[in-house]
Amino acid sequence: MTQLGTTPGPLAPVGVDSFFQPRRAAFWVVLFFLANGLFFEATQLLTAYRVVPAAVLFGVVVWTLYTIPVLLFLRSLDLFELHPPLGFALAFAWGGFAATYLAISANGAIFSLAAKLGGPRYAAEWGPALAGPTVEETLKVLGVVLLVLVARNQFPTLLSVVATGAVVGLGFQVLEDLSYSINTAIAFPTDNAVLPVALMLGVRGVVSGLWSHAMYTSVAAFGVGYFLTRRHKPFAQRLGVAAAAFAAAWSLHFFWNSPFFTDLGFVPSTVVKAVPVAVVGFLIWRLAGRDEGSYLTVLADHFVSNDLITPEERKGLRSLRYRRHARGEVKKAKGRKASKALRDLQREQVRLVMYHGRNGAGPERADHEYAVRRARARLEALA
Repeated sequence: MTQLGTTPGPLAPVGVDSFFQPRRAAFWVVLFFLANGLFFEATQLLTAYRVVPAAVLFGVVVWTLYTIPVLLFLRSLDLFELHPPLGFALAFAWGGFAATYLAISANGAIFSLAAKLGGPRYAAEWGPALAGPTVEETLKVLGVVLLVLVARNQFPTLLSVVATGAVVGLGFQVLEDLSYSINTAIAFPTDNAVLPVALMLGVRGVVSGLWSHAMYTSVAAFGVGYFLTRRHKPFAQRLGVAAAAFAAAWSLHFFWNSPFFTDLGFVPSTVVKAVPVAVVGFLIWRLAGRDEGSYLTVLADHFVSNDLITPEERKGLRSLRYRRHARGEVKKAKGRKASKALRDLQREQVRLVMYHGRNGAGPERADHEYAVRRARARLEALA
């Protein structure tokens, strides 16, 4: 991280804000729109259930199952050890309930405006490209900003904000796809409740899912994270990076929703449109991951002794790939149980480092140190 820079030295330990902050206006804004969105979604599902009950039940099950492996993937990145799961739960809820609820009327307004200015055909072709990025990216990144305002010190690094943005996008995508599945079932020419949901799962979940809202919002959230964590940088630079990141997310979403390359056919056009999303998303996550590694290393060097995290193990703090490689080598040499024991040790070490980042040499330090020593003893017992 030479170009983006990092916060010089370890951040001063300030404790951890709870997400329950009734004295902060952002808390009530989040709560209000979550409640409205949840009520709206429940009403929509109950109404649809009276028409296509089997499709509603099947859709809820399918899209819930779709979400689980994505969350497991995020866990495999050690994100739940690095950052509080409650923040991710609120992020998913904002994307799934608040943002989708607010987007419906706003998207409709832009479609109506496009129809008035360019006619129905223009609105049909370009309405999604105009409405989707403008409304949805704004609402999703607004959720990221609000969560940061509720509990500022829950977000010490770029990755903490980028990952939160990804989960906001995931929540939006899952609830939007559930809605599309149910609407497709209602309009389907037969009474088959499974096929329309399966079609939506294939098209929107599998083919389009990897290049969809989770990726867009993580790109936009990168700018929020930069603005938040680079307080030693000039304000204009921080604001410029935030604006550029949002513009990148908007452009990717616009390009995906646009009618460009549709004459190539569904699969080829999807591939063409997916490439820039994949490239930009990869770069954003790579930069955020490097920043996280630098943050963890600085904290470990400042607070943690070598008997808890050895010099060799400190290399793993900089790179998830290095940690995975170490587990792979142990698995080859000593088996699956030893590899799992090493994974547990690595996660306890990350928890220890993150505890120091939030609390310094706080009163619960001994508990975390004991957890590291216990995990190491289990690993050594399998040697």
